[in-house]
Order: sequence, then structure tokens, then C-alpha cells
Amino acid sequence: MDNKKHIVAITALIKNKSKDRFLVIKRNQNEIAYPGKWAFPGGKVEKGQNILETLKREILEEVGLEIEDYKRFLKDYTFIRPDGHNVVGFCFEVIVKSEDVKISEDFEDFKWITPGKLSNLNYIEGMEEEVNIAFNKILKT
Repeated sequence: MDNKKHIVAITALIKNKSKDRFLVIKRNQNEIAYPGKWAFPGGKVEKGQNILETLKREILEEVGLEIEDYKRFLKDYTFIRPDGHNVVGFCFEVIVKSEDVKISEDFEDFKWITPGKLSNLNYIEGMEEEVNIAFNKILKT
């Protein structure tokens, strides 16, 4: 019998109020998945929570921000964590009510960046496509 979990995760591409920049956070080195990499805020869907509730909870917990009652689906993804658990994730675009970020101790740093600056960071694979979709850029094939 397989004791591995099947995890559903939600991540958020958080646009600033003027919608020209987005928020990335740097994961701590002790994280089980993608240690030290830049990522979007997010986390696991908890029992009984819908997507918007999960987005609001995770964003408030991780970066201290409240978001508008808006979400736009960008992309789904999947990966196997180093501990063998399967993760199916969904990334959504959201818009903040304020830009006063207060990262939790689970993260090392944060940045508000423009789409062209993502390539300067050591980010989780796949984020570039989500950024392109959110900022309506033509995807390279």
C-alpha cells in the first residue's frame, strides 16, 4: 500500500495595484520542495476551503496581504516532492488591496518585479509561462 499523499496546491501571481509588477518570495533553504528558489505565494488547499478562500488565507499567512475578490486561472502544474508526495497545483492571478508586504519567517526575501526581471532570479521552473499569461505576452515555442 502506498502511504504517499496526493496534495492539491494553489499559488498566486499577485499583481500590484497598478498591475505592472508582481510579487515573488524567496523560499528558505530548509524547505522540502524548491529550497532557496523564488516562487509565488501559495500552499495546500485545506478541507472545506474553496480556491478563493485558500488564496486569501495563504497570501495573508505568507506575505501579510489582503486580496480583492478576484481570481483568474493561469496554469496547472504537477510535481513529485522529494519526500515522494504528488502535488497537483493551480496558479491564479490575484490583485492586492495594499502593497505593504510582511513575509512570514518561512521565507527569506520578497521583491515586486516587472515581468522582464524574472529571468534574473533563481525561480521555480514553469513560472515564466504563468507570468507571460498574466501579462498577455506572446509565448515562445
